[in-house]
Amino acid sequence: MLRADLYEPTDPDTGERLDGPFPVIVGFTPYGKSGAAQADVPGANGVNLSLVRHGYIAAAVDIPGTGASDGAFDLFDPAEAVAGAGVVDWAAQLPRSSGSVGMLGLSYLAIVQLFTAAEVGPDSPLRAIFPMSATVDPYRDLFVSGGAINLLSPAGLLFGYGVTRTITPFTEHHDDLPEALRRASAHLEQMSNFEAVIAADIASNGERRYDGEWWEMRRPERILQRIADNGVAVYLTGGLYDVFQRGTPRIYSGLQNAAAGRPVEAPMVKGQPVTDRFQFLTGPWTHGGLGAGIDMTQLQLEWFDRWLKDAPPAEPLAGGAPMQVIEPDGTSYRARNYPLESATTQQLWLHGDTTLSTSAPTGAEPGVDLDYVPIGPMCTASTVQFAAGLWAKECLRPMTRARRTLNEVTYTTDPLEQDLQLSGPMSLGVNMSSNRAETLLSVTVEDVARNGRSMHLSGGAVQGSLRTIDEDRSWRDHDGNLLVPWSPLTEGLVGACSHRCPGALRHRDQTRLRDRVGGHRLRIRISTADFPT
Repeated sequence: MLRADLYEPTDPDTGERLDGPFPVIVGFTPYGKSGAAQADVPGANGVNLSLVRHGYIAAAVDIPGTGASDGAFDLFDPAEAVAGAGVVDWAAQLPRSSGSVGMLGLSYLAIVQLFTAAEVGPDSPLRAIFPMSATVDPYRDLFVSGGAINLLSPAGLLFGYGVTRTITPFTEHHDDLPEALRRASAHLEQMSNFEAVIAADIASNGERRYDGEWWEMRRPERILQRIADNGVAVYLTGGLYDVFQRGTPRIYSGLQNAAAGRPVEAPMVKGQPVTDRFQFLTGPWTHGGLGAGIDMTQLQLEWFDRWLKDAPPAEPLAGGAPMQVIEPDGTSYRARNYPLESATTQQLWLHGDTTLSTSAPTGAEPGVDLDYVPIGPMCTASTVQFAAGLWAKECLRPMTRARRTLNEVTYTTDPLEQDLQLSGPMSLGVNMSSNRAETLLSVTVEDVARNGRSMHLSGGAVQGSLRTIDEDRSWRDHDGNLLVPWSPLTEGLVGACSHRCPGALRHRDQTRLRDRVGGHRLRIRISTADFPT
């Protein structure tokens, strides 16, 4: 049995429930339904009371094995999608329901919307969803960076969900201590099925430390075609500093590809038709501060009014472009495709004198030696990103960093003569050798101001033993340049980097969509560590 809380429109003068009928917006949450209406980001926990005041019923439902609901919890288990589809049917049949259903929420609540939208089938009451900060691939977006374990995200998986599941029964059953204790004990026992297995596999290089069948079943990218086929409208929101900032644009491109009859995992192409059924908004936001400075409630209201109440669009899309990017300075632009069809690929080369330029080397150039040091600065943009926005004020700002240390080397362009817009994915190829069987390289892309301070733009890592690339799943541009190298990261493809064994490590940077100011420089920093990797 699943437990739910309902919020219904009432007469503002008498407090009596209105007759309706009203569409229903579901928040399917693992964090406890009693807190569904409490969030800094409107609707993040599944309920936006402002929508209720505008004529919607809100339903906050505890996911199986969490809060007050029966069942077993296992991260994005397929059974959750089945349960979600059942919740949609239940919501459509509620008293005073119009029969039209939407879904709302951030992070876990966003991801389960995608799985539910794929599960419901055609002609479902589920007509629209509003997923804020969703992943296309939790293993690559959250758990690892280029195969290297991300220390913060697994800690969140291990303790965040387990501790939350154990505590929430006391708020859901605040007036029944024996029942709260029973459910808390049951939820605690479930840690042996999920959290304990993940922890053991991290420690022992077990099955779930690598990509494989368990993670594949939890990869939303594989079900995007079904969402499009089911006719569910999707409004995606993400952030330049969000933990899922790599994945959310790929959900958008995947859905648009699905609607256009193209392969879901491929990059969109120039001239490709797009539909406003799938829209995407991203801005200079962290996971915990998504949508800061804009009216998220108004966006949600316009989206649900259109698809659940058959209201006309609030205004036509400028240029028919369903994707909107808000820059850190507040300016914005719209686009149709991802990667942006107006963007061109530009190659830069690392040189032995630590410069970075568009000129390819004309011959052999000297390399550099790096000592392996596994710990780097902890106050970085990467820390902010994977800590869901914590320490953003302290760490998400220009800093003075050394250009060369024992375990770091930087390559810098001349001052830019004009503004440069970085749009879409970036990758870096490095030829290297190691005197150990394993190696790790971390790369960041930085904007260097005239005063020498640099701002992190993008970053990632690659683990040497997991450097194998699947060409069929990698993205290339029209000229054959590798944009997004796709590494299987499976246990069976682990390959040691032997002593003095040269190899090309293809590093994939995260996506960035933002402007750089003329007169600044671009810098590539190569290191053996980038906390939390």
